[in-house]
Amino acid sequence: MTVTDARRVARRDKRRVILDAAAPIFGDEGYERASIDAIATAAGVSKPTIYSYFGGKEQLFRESVADSAVQQNAQVLEVIQRLDLSAQGWLASLRDLAMKLTECQRTPCAVFLARMIAAETARDPEVYRVVRVKAATPILEALAGRLAMLGNAGHLIVPDPALAARQFLALISAEIAELTEHGTRPVSDERVRAAVSAGVDTFLRAHAQASR
Repeated sequence: MTVTDARRVARRDKRRVILDAAAPIFGDEGYERASIDAIATAAGVSKPTIYSYFGGKEQLFRESVADSAVQQNAQVLEVIQRLDLSAQGWLASLRDLAMKLTECQRTPCAVFLARMIAAETARDPEVYRVVRVKAATPILEALAGRLAMLGNAGHLIVPDPALAARQFLALISAEIAELTEHGTRPVSDERVRAAVSAGVDTFLRAHAQASR
């Protein structure tokens, strides 16, 4: 490893340390009450180091929320990439994917993160834009790619994979917010499964081949 490479790795590692320290502090305190002093102490770095990497508290918050969303979405990406494309298994796999995506979105951490993003976006719209680019867009692109493959295999009609991906995600979650009262009320797995299945059925009516 060259000196330049070593410095690049060290910079990535220190950035990682700062983000790991910032996430729980922002989560516990919120943007307004969280302090750079507390984050610097937790990360074991100086305040100037944080400013050097992130420019200030506002950009650190944006990057921290986006980083948390990316970590939450790592499991989602794995689920999407495992979608079965075979003639025998694609339909059951698509339904299973819908349930797993919904389960990921219903975890306490995911619900909390979604609330924080919604609350802070009103203060700083850039929070939403950063999360969209770094976390949401890769999910949509991965799902669009798999749906396009199902189209190429003749299982679905997918003239616009990106739009189909958005429709799929919207339909499988259409009832979830109301059922769970935005994650504040427990709902049986059977009721969630029925709601998600109804969303998949609606998606299939729009996109499945007539011979299905």
